[in-house]
Amino acid sequence: MPPEKLKPSPRATKKEIVTAFRTREILAAARTVLETRGPEAITMEEIATAAGVAKGTLYLYFQSKDDLVQALLTQVGENILRDAQSSLKAPGTPADKLIRLVSVLLGYLNRERLLFPIYAREVIRGEGQSQAGFWQRYQDLEDRFVALVTSLFDEGIEAGQFIPANPRLLTFLIRGLIRATGYYQKTEGQADAAQEALPVILTLLSSGLIRKQQSPTEEAAL
Repeated sequence: MPPEKLKPSPRATKKEIVTAFRTREILAAARTVLETRGPEAITMEEIATAAGVAKGTLYLYFQSKDDLVQALLTQVGENILRDAQSSLKAPGTPADKLIRLVSVLLGYLNRERLLFPIYAREVIRGEGQSQAGFWQRYQDLEDRFVALVTSLFDEGIEAGQFIPANPRLLTFLIRGLIRATGYYQKTEGQADAAQEALPVILTLLSSGLIRKQQSPTEEAAL
């Protein structure tokens, strides 16, 4: 189910409103079953039962378990983008905003650790596919996220708070750190990996990427 169908438009018909509501109910039920059974063990029948719909009705909304799980991934991606935008709109310096953003991303990594292995699999599968279906929606969310964080680095470099570097490169490096934490969490079975990584990543940022603020005396000497 494409993400644009998850929320009714301002002029939505009754059918569209019912569809959006039922889709949200199904995704919520799928998440509950996922947390109980794990991503590989869940079945469409279990999800239908949890959602209170017939199995045939479930297939009207999602053609397969893969489609349903991909819709969950899209929903999470939209939530991450929304919260990332909120964290960057809040008051503070570019350095403050970057620290908040990293905390938001690691928080999602912790909460969505069951979905991360599927996300990693879909990324690998999607790199060899044409821009269609889930991969197209995923790529759109990724592009919007990269543009958002790149503009933060632009702002911080202009303000002299970040080291002078390609802001897009810095964005990919931050994203890489978050993904690496997810892979560590997955391969090592470390449920608290995000919590463990937070102070390490913040130290890396403060000692390498965020420039030390100079005193007026130091600035005058330059």
